[in-house]
Amino acid sequence: MLNLKGALIYFSGTGNTEYVIERFKKEFESRGVECDLVNTSIQKTLQEQYDFYVFGSPIHAEMFPKYYIEWVKDNIKKGTKKQCIIFSTQASSKGTGVEELYNILRKKEIEIKIKDFIEMPNNYYIVMFKKTPEEEIQRLKKIAAEKVKSLVGDFLAGNDMMREVSKARVFLGKIAYSMFYRYSLKWALKNLSVDEETCIECEKCVNECPTNNINMTNGKITFNSKCISCQHCIHKCPVNAFRYKGEIFEQYKI
Repeated sequence: MLNLKGALIYFSGTGNTEYVIERFKKEFESRGVECDLVNTSIQKTLQEQYDFYVFGSPIHAEMFPKYYIEWVKDNIKKGTKKQCIIFSTQASSKGTGVEELYNILRKKEIEIKIKDFIEMPNNYYIVMFKKTPEEEIQRLKKIAAEKVKSLVGDFLAGNDMMREVSKARVFLGKIAYSMFYRYSLKWALKNLSVDEETCIECEKCVNECPTNNINMTNGKITFNSKCISCQHCIHKCPVNAFRYKGEIFEQYKI
């Protein structure tokens, strides 16, 4: 397998999934396996042919974002019979996104060797839940790196590792996500503003928004109604120019 090349296909809002996918790349390449990072927020199509895939995304209300699922549906061809890893990042042991993607990929005749969850710090604290303490953040990062090392070892050895999700939890997860999705569509429009004196007009938020929900016209940021509440824009702004309900906040930096 060392002569093969993998595509690490990921979506990351605040940086948790990006952190984990970079650990995958490092671990594969330490074992002589070449990999490309494919950030679906920036790369809209899969240009090259690859020998295997790693799929990673955060969960939104227990499910992978609809946007990420649609990207995979559009870009992964049926009948290629490639092997893959699926993982989700989440702030608890809950989450059913891996199961939905598992079923989609099986129909495309992709062989799923590994399906797992990776616990990461809470990144949704400006809306709900508490910010994870720094000591716990470091502990979770260490555990995540160790898990990635183990998963890559299992994958290259041809071992299967499947974290199971009950059908009942998948059903409830879909209901929760449908409600969250409707709530999210106008999340930015209702809650976000930009401090124009702080904004440097770099358009990073515009260019990296996964749903093209952000516009810049004459130096001013405006929002559409197709937000997915991933918070990528607000936490990745290089000058922290966004305001949540008019207030400045602490950006998430994994």
